[in-house]
Amino acid sequence: MRIPNRVVLASLLATSAIAVSAADQPSIAPIEHIMSGPEAIAATGKEWKESNTVPAGMKMIMLLGDPSQAGPYVFRAQIPAGYKLPPHRHPDERSVVVLKGTYWSGVGEDFDQAKMKKFTPGHFYITDARAPHFAWAETDVVVQEMGIGPISNPIEFVHAGDDPRK
Repeated sequence: MRIPNRVVLASLLATSAIAVSAADQPSIAPIEHIMSGPEAIAATGKEWKESNTVPAGMKMIMLLGDPSQAGPYVFRAQIPAGYKLPPHRHPDERSVVVLKGTYWSGVGEDFDQAKMKKFTPGHFYITDARAPHFAWAETDVVVQEMGIGPISNPIEFVHAGDDPRK
């Protein structure tokens, strides 16, 4: 039996941990221990790194999984105040939780502040697979984003000129 993506993502949001039954998801290895908090993340040796998939300024850290592999993955992004993320799409459904700051997000193929909704710590939203959307950080922001792989291209910009990889 395959668990719908929304169910898995809702579970991630509700518990901030993942419990996966090997019988239900044979391709996902069981998780023996979940660490939480900044100190535990730092203890893993993982570091915040600039991402080459988005415009300069955003830093990311992978907390769980690998988007190129089957199964859930979780990462956090540090976004500086004033940062604008141009309209883009993801191949998979994504769930975003705001952990710090004031974050705005909207749906559409063009950046339009009138279409944006405000999200503060504790708020979350889900973006459907392939739905064009954009964002703006009013203040310094930290978000946690979750999806289910495998995906080969984590982000596709609506307007090719916005893609920093080109």
